[in-house]
Amino acid sequence: MDNLSTFLPDIKLRFNIEHPNLEDCYVYGYECALANIGEDENPYRSGSKESEHWIEGWWAGFYGDKPLYELTDKGVVFSEPTVIKAANDQLFHENLGHFFATMMEITGIIVLSAVVGFQIIDLVA
Repeated sequence: MDNLSTFLPDIKLRFNIEHPNLEDCYVYGYECALANIGEDENPYRSGSKESEHWIEGWWAGFYGDKPLYELTDKGVVFSEPTVIKAANDQLFHENLGHFFATMMEITGIIVLSAVVGFQIIDLVA
């Protein structure tokens, strides 16, 4: 290890081994479930983020769900989310939300004024 250029790849390799990418952990768990490897064979420390992602991937593979990530030659690629339109999407009006917020503010001011007024009358009487 004469200089930094020969030392740096070893550091990168060790870092990737000790701190794997969370998406890779998910994909590894998914592939383990497809290979009929048990959930108790989780290679990561219990309670760690890597372990949680591995278990999530394992259960997705166990139930045959579509994986969240797909591993390609370039690394992990996020799959496109499916957008499901709600039945009432066309019924929502943005001004309606503003109207309700304004009504709540006015109602709160009236209630606060009444409470303060009654306390002042009680103090004076």
